[in-house]
Amino acid sequence: METLDLDASLQCLVDEDEIKYQVKEQLNTTLGSSVEKLGQIQQLVADLTVSRDQLQQTLRFATTEAPDKITRAVKAAEGAMEREAVLVQECEQLEDEVKIHMEKIAPLLKSIGPGVRQVRQLERKRLYQEFVTAIKKLSKDMESAVHIGAEGQALVGYGKLLALTTATMHTSCTNLRKYTMQTLIHWNKVFTQTFTREFEGVLKTIKWPFTSGSETVHQTPASPESLQRLCTLTQYLLQLSLPDEVKNEAGDVEAPSTPNSGPPGFICDFTPPLLPIHLLIRPLQVRFVFHFSGNRATNSREHPEWYLTQVLKWISAHHTFLTTRIQPVLDRCDHPHVNAKVEFMRGLVQVVVLKLASDLPHLQYDDDTFSATVQETLNFERELSLTNGYPPSQPSPLIVLTRPPTFLRWIHVERKFAVEVMDEVLSGADAWGEGEGGEAAHCGQQLLLLLQGVTDRYKRLPQPGHRLQFLELQLDLIDDFRVRVLQVMKSEKRDPLRSHYPAILNTVHHIAATLRDWADLSFFGEMQYYQECFRKIQDQTKAAVGSQDISASPVAFNKTTSSDDPSAFTLTAEDVTHLPLSLTPTPAPDQLARQDALESMNVNTEAPISSQLAEVSGTVFDDAIRLYEHIEKDMVRTLATYVFIEVRARSQPYRRDKWFHTAGPTTPQAGPVELSPSICPLLEVLARHLHSLKDSLAPRLFMQLWKIVAHDLDKYVYEEVILETRYSDTGAAQFKFDMTRGLFPIFGEFTQKPENYFRQVKESSILLTLPWPTVVLLRDTIRMCQEDQDAFSLVVSPVKALAEHGVSLLTPPQADTVLNIKICHHD
Repeated sequence: METLDLDASLQCLVDEDEIKYQVKEQLNTTLGSSVEKLGQIQQLVADLTVSRDQLQQTLRFATTEAPDKITRAVKAAEGAMEREAVLVQECEQLEDEVKIHMEKIAPLLKSIGPGVRQVRQLERKRLYQEFVTAIKKLSKDMESAVHIGAEGQALVGYGKLLALTTATMHTSCTNLRKYTMQTLIHWNKVFTQTFTREFEGVLKTIKWPFTSGSETVHQTPASPESLQRLCTLTQYLLQLSLPDEVKNEAGDVEAPSTPNSGPPGFICDFTPPLLPIHLLIRPLQVRFVFHFSGNRATNSREHPEWYLTQVLKWISAHHTFLTTRIQPVLDRCDHPHVNAKVEFMRGLVQVVVLKLASDLPHLQYDDDTFSATVQETLNFERELSLTNGYPPSQPSPLIVLTRPPTFLRWIHVERKFAVEVMDEVLSGADAWGEGEGGEAAHCGQQLLLLLQGVTDRYKRLPQPGHRLQFLELQLDLIDDFRVRVLQVMKSEKRDPLRSHYPAILNTVHHIAATLRDWADLSFFGEMQYYQECFRKIQDQTKAAVGSQDISASPVAFNKTTSSDDPSAFTLTAEDVTHLPLSLTPTPAPDQLARQDALESMNVNTEAPISSQLAEVSGTVFDDAIRLYEHIEKDMVRTLATYVFIEVRARSQPYRRDKWFHTAGPTTPQAGPVELSPSICPLLEVLARHLHSLKDSLAPRLFMQLWKIVAHDLDKYVYEEVILETRYSDTGAAQFKFDMTRGLFPIFGEFTQKPENYFRQVKESSILLTLPWPTVVLLRDTIRMCQEDQDAFSLVVSPVKALAEHGVSLLTPPQADTVLNIKICHHD
């Protein structure tokens, strides 16, 4: 009976669908898809019956004999439910007691509640008054300390006032917050003005700035007391720095002013320096404006190096003072992350940027002065970074060069001057003058110097989009030079050995090799990564633009062949905003995609990490290298063909020699002792041309050339000399002598085993000089194999037979042909 009750209680826990699913899975696993396993069903039923009986027995034992885990769990659950009922009852009792108590004290709360609220309000007013009183007391104490000259005590009070101001930043007491903030700002201005006046006085005492050269900086410019007072004032001024939260709340705190303030777009790139650093910079900024603005003789736009060099001298002159006097104070005053020299340099760079921003618009139409200014600016930025350690994260003069109008002009001038240099170099009398040891001609070396100069100028630009545009300029120059080379090459092709053809080939080879070396540099590896990113963004933008169908009636630029035409400029979306509305064209989808991609690259692309660079495929010069290598191979083939044609023209007498004459039997001791007279013109032309080319071509090019010549000669001698005549023993010996003692030694100067490059001639000579019995056996072996290969399976293979005599290249049919042209002198 108990078992039946247990079965009924557990029935509700059974999931029939799950049971059916498990039964199906078990049947599929046991029986599978084979019909033959259906016989196992009876055994499976028997096993399941046994398992069922065992389970029933276990359950019966569990309910009647010894309770197992299920029984204990059920009992534990019942006990928990009983405890829950007790707790619920206790909660209800407590709730009733609370209600009774609230009803009892309600009249009391009603009578004393207003008084309690009034007490709390008075308490808040008391605290409010105490807070105001504390601020007034701090102000009074600071005023007394200032009056008696107790600067340290006054700054302690200022620190407390700053703490109180910070504490009231988020209070809802608007008037209190405003009063506290105004008090803090008042004392900040008082202390700032007081310490600033004294700071500037001490600077005059120590003869700041140090403009007499770096030699005097290492000497003490003033008394130790003055230097110590300057450090103390620096510390005081640092303590007056307000947190950003307080500055934002105050809003009217005076920021350090910069002489000759310029466009807001440039000023916002510069973080204001700390007040002591600003006071150190300001005299130099004033001097800069005095000397390099207005009608001063030193203010010359044609000589930007004057003010750039002066700024570098100022940085060098004050380096020691900043690192030994000011930096320790910054470290002590919780500013260890601030570098005094970097802050100082940034302040001077700011005036340089403002000066450049005001001068460059006036140089837009003077290419020479504009180019000189750009170059001097790049030199200045490089000197700042490499020599003085100016961090790349800080704003630099490059922000002026990369502004849309200036950058467009820069690209234009770079292209114009590069084309002019190429025109001048290629039109010079020594343009294709041969270099020593197969080096590139003068024009090729000038091209590489030109490309290297462009790289040096743009490699430090911070935005990838700007660098990509310069890379495109370089690739255009490389391709332009290739086209010019092709034009010159065609005119020199008629007489390649007595023209500039070898020099052109050396130049092409040297440029391709240099581009391969450049492609392995990390800088151009990054440029390949940026180029791939640019193409992806451009494709995505092009697809989006195409889907919007914005190119219904595009107005395209008028394209001309002149590199000076404004249509050659590369515009970005920001550049277009500078054009008058009536002159702004409607860009085509491809141009719009390019503009957006470049702009996105400048804003969103970060420097690649090593794993990203490892995924880059190819290089930025792959297309250019492939085109130059194609020209190189074509020119090498042309030279080799020219040499071969010259040699073949001198070979006609040798081809007409009678190789089948018989001068009587020969012995091993009697053989040819001199070359055939008819082969001498051939060998003379071949040796002369090869030696001439060896002296004029680069080693790798000449190696390619002589191998091609050897291959062509090997094929020619085999097909046009050997196979077109018949040989006696004497003629074969003479032919072998001509090859081994005449032709092969010419190439022996270039390789240790020249005969390996004349395999057909070498193996034919071996076959032609074999003894006649050996010739008969080889011919029979070859012919028997050709007539009945099955019957010949037990005989020595003709390939092996030929290999025993050193013939491995010629096939058995070819060997049979050579053997058939040998004449037996006994016939």
